[in-house]
Amino acid sequence: MPHQQERFASFLRREIAGFLQQNAPRGENIFISVTRVITKERSDKADVLISIFPDKNANAIFHDIKRMEKSARKYIASRSRRQFIPLIKFVLYGGDKTADLENLLEKVKNE
Repeated sequence: MPHQQERFASFLRREIAGFLQQNAPRGENIFISVTRVITKERSDKADVLISIFPDKNANAIFHDIKRMEKSARKYIASRSRRQFIPLIKFVLYGGDKTADLENLLEKVKNE
């Protein structure tokens, strides 16, 4: 990945995390994290991988977050000096790390 593409992906990750912190609908004890941002070579699309803990309400919360793709793009445009802002697509990330993290949280609660 070229250096400029990496920098822009890092910028998107930081700014979208801030956007979600301000605008995402969250209940008590719900953690939303921007896991990774994948940009295409031409930077016309950006896939934002989002992790939501705990998993039992993840689909409902993700459905609400999915509706904010256009407003997230507008937010990025207001924070960036680039002329072209890629289309942002939120993707629910369900990797193995989520199960490991939930097990660790349960161990901490039990101790």
